[in-house]
Amino acid sequence: MTSRNSFWARSVENHKRRIWVWIVAFLIQLVAYVGLVTIYISRIRYYEAEGVYRTAQAYAEALAQAVQDALGFSPKLFLAVGLLAAVIGKQGFSYLNDRRKVDMYHSVPVSKKRRFLVIYTNGVVIYLTSTLVSLIIGILVAAAQGVVTGQVIAVVGIAFLWNLLFFMVVYHMMILAEMLTGNSFVCLCVFALLAFYEQVLYSCLRSFRYSFFTRASNNYVLFVPKLSVTSDYYDHVDIIKYMDTPQEMARTVFPYLGKWFLIALVLFVCAYVCYNKRMSEAAGKAIAFSGIKPVLKVLVVVLAAMIVGGIVRDSTYENDMLMLAAMLACAFIVSAVMEIVYEFDLRCMLRHWGSSIIAVACTALVFCVFKFDLAGYDSYIPEADEVESVLFQPNTDYENYWDENFDYISNEDHLMENMHITAIEEVIALADKDQKEDYETMIDPRWVQVVYHLKSGRDVERAFYVDFENPGNEELLNRIVGSDEYKNSMYQITWDEASYDSVQSVTYTNGCVTSTLPLEDAQELREAYLKDLEQMDFSLVHNKLACGQLQFGFSNYKGASYPVYDSYTNVLAYLKEQGAYYPVTLEAEDIAAVTVTNYHNELLYEEEDSEGAYDYYREAVATQDAYYEDYYEDVTVQESFEDKEDIARIVEHIYPVTLPTDWNRRETFDSNYFVAVELEKDSDYPYDRTEYYFNYNMIAGEVPAFVAEATALK
Repeated sequence: MTSRNSFWARSVENHKRRIWVWIVAFLIQLVAYVGLVTIYISRIRYYEAEGVYRTAQAYAEALAQAVQDALGFSPKLFLAVGLLAAVIGKQGFSYLNDRRKVDMYHSVPVSKKRRFLVIYTNGVVIYLTSTLVSLIIGILVAAAQGVVTGQVIAVVGIAFLWNLLFFMVVYHMMILAEMLTGNSFVCLCVFALLAFYEQVLYSCLRSFRYSFFTRASNNYVLFVPKLSVTSDYYDHVDIIKYMDTPQEMARTVFPYLGKWFLIALVLFVCAYVCYNKRMSEAAGKAIAFSGIKPVLKVLVVVLAAMIVGGIVRDSTYENDMLMLAAMLACAFIVSAVMEIVYEFDLRCMLRHWGSSIIAVACTALVFCVFKFDLAGYDSYIPEADEVESVLFQPNTDYENYWDENFDYISNEDHLMENMHITAIEEVIALADKDQKEDYETMIDPRWVQVVYHLKSGRDVERAFYVDFENPGNEELLNRIVGSDEYKNSMYQITWDEASYDSVQSVTYTNGCVTSTLPLEDAQELREAYLKDLEQMDFSLVHNKLACGQLQFGFSNYKGASYPVYDSYTNVLAYLKEQGAYYPVTLEAEDIAAVTVTNYHNELLYEEEDSEGAYDYYREAVATQDAYYEDYYEDVTVQESFEDKEDIARIVEHIYPVTLPTDWNRRETFDSNYFVAVELEKDSDYPYDRTEYYFNYNMIAGEVPAFVAEATALK
């Protein structure tokens, strides 16, 4: 006969008291798995009935993907699994919040260790049983559609481990929260702190960085929580979901599973130690261990003050004094509230003023660290001998990257892996100049993002301004931008030979005429461009207008465009041989009319107007007033020119809007003017006859006097 105090007997008895938890668990998991897979499959079948899928294979692949989305990595499971873990953990040890229940449990001749393990193990059993049963039913539903393949099973299996470890961490968080507290409300608050504190803290720190530091940047080196499992799950589940193979998923998932396992283990040990040290008298109290009260107070006060401070600074247009006042006031109030919660007594709000002073001091210190850059974040420039290589992105050229399967690779991932420039002293010299120069004195400031790959293995990201018009920067930029390390990592055409074997379109455009080139010449054209790219440096491209653009089209809608300059002799020789080269400057005889629109944007910058006629217009534009369009029409002047001599004088000073100008000054074109060119319909010029007008910019400082006069305000 089995003893009533055996582990099995105690487990059965505990399960009887947790019937409602079993019901909730099955309801949640059946909806999450069986419900989702049924809905997703029904959706695909509806699309099939509508004729969306042209082949049986496409339909089968869509069904398989739907099953993977429902039973595998689904963002919807984040809430389901997290909620279930919290409910199971809370219900299992909620007796610790009631002194009568504690006395009753402790009167039963069962050791504390066995009681803990019984409740803990039963919670895991409830999750595993409800999850596995729901998964099996979901797989059977999918099997009825004939789409349960080996890949589907593999994805579901990896996702099961992903969700299991996530459950264990959240489950242990709730158990630890129960051990630290003696009141259900306070327990939920502590659980929320354990689950989301780091995530919210990093969000505040990120916001403060961008608010106070001019050189903050985290596009390449992500500033994300290190231990937050909720952040890991929610930020990555969508990325994993769209990976192509189980192997790729596993490579991404398993490092997180290892981290989550260690976190779950630490939480479990902490919870078990607290359980053994917890006194029965803690039931009903806010906090079971008085020693953690000041720690919790400081952590909560500082975070609350940062949240309030960030809100106040944004709403007061960066008023730092009001921000500091709001943070300190919040710190005092939250400190008082926490003392009230600790003792459940309004009279206790001013108790333990020592920890309150520490919390307020920490709040003030956080403000000072960011306001006065006490940690040296904004002024950081490494020593050259500390740096292995540098990533340098001047935010000019933008390139698309893809792998051998034509799957997209993010700009950040590609450059972090492949850009390792050794012109370290040049980059540091530019960063040092930014520290010493005033942004307002720069002629053409450009935002540059830099990642220092340190010899210690750490990556440090910063951003700063470089004045492209400063002659002292030209040689430094030449050695960076002109280096093979920069070009061979920045431009995919330099290394991606395979894509040009399967090119689907090759064209060249001068902004008006688009010439189609032979596909079989793609590799020849690529080699010609690479020879010309060897000479490319900052001096060659800065403030130089391209004479045209090469455009390559590949599979999966991938494409690449590259500017062609007058000095690119190899490419131009090929184009002229093919009869595909047309100058960027048009001939007057090919043009029927040129229409110039003058928006008179200069009115926005006039401080005074003698007649005051356009004051309201400036206000309307600045505030995006509802009457903006009416006033815009009042000051916009448009004039068409059909005389060939006038046209000839205009076309020398215009440039196509479709050609790249990233390396040019922002003031290269006059923002007041917009030019539309209408070509002669009976002209031999081989432009696309489906286009009636071609759009051009007016080059700044080159507006013909007769054009300015004709479009002046009347």
